[in-house]
Amino acid sequence: MIYLFTMNKTYIHALVSTSALAILHFFASDGHWYVRYPGFDILMHILGGLALAFSIFWIIKTFLPKYEPNFWSLIVLTLALGFAWEAMETMYDIAGAPVGTTKYYWDSAKDLVNDMLGAIIAAFLLKK
Repeated sequence: MIYLFTMNKTYIHALVSTSALAILHFFASDGHWYVRYPGFDILMHILGGLALAFSIFWIIKTFLPKYEPNFWSLIVLTLALGFAWEAMETMYDIAGAPVGTTKYYWDSAKDLVNDMLGAIIAAFLLKK
């Protein structure tokens, strides 16, 4: 188990961003922040994209050490997981608007764009 954390230190970025996301979501759900503060969902999707990209990078570097994750691999995998998240929102009827409406499609598209923004930020931070 220790081996997984000695190969590269990217797990720190993944752990911190994922923990921040989980803690914020916990308080936001309890305090109805998603409804009270309309922009809060945007922040959470950007942070979610950041956490996903950091986690994807760490997983690839740890379990596929010969493969060097690039910008596009982080973007495509984050987008795929973002689509999965939107599907889960639809399945549990927790999407930002009723399924099938124009507002629903705009909200889902906005969420995916914000996921990508977070992944782009992570990719640039990882490049440094």
